[in-house]
Amino acid sequence: MAIVYYDGDCGYCNRAVMWVIDHKISTRFQFAQLEGAYGKNLTAVRPDLKNVDTIVVVDGDDVYIKSDAIVHLLRNIKNYQLLGWILKCIPKCIRNFGYDLFAQIRHKMQFKNECKLPTIEERKYFLDIA
Repeated sequence: MAIVYYDGDCGYCNRAVMWVIDHKISTRFQFAQLEGAYGKNLTAVRPDLKNVDTIVVVDGDDVYIKSDAIVHLLRNIKNYQLLGWILKCIPKCIRNFGYDLFAQIRHKMQFKNECKLPTIEERKYFLDIA
């Protein structure tokens, strides 16, 4: 099982997670908020990730952060694998520069006040939701 850790306080991040689920990523990917119990467990096991404010994907022994995490997820979504491979061809320093620029403004982005609650079917992807 692979776990995708995301910023649960970020409206954009929450919508991105739902987008990934809606686009039929494998159920071997589970999602957990960095601020939740699973996120705290991650930082207890991997103290080097304690101060990261970014997406983290743990897939087996591999850990992906920032743009590498996005590339890894895209390569695991049907109809988006090619985009993942194309992004992988861009040098990591350039991908992460763009990622960091976006990450600086993501909390300032305006979203509708509505928050989509996961359906019963979508809940199977979340570790922090019963």
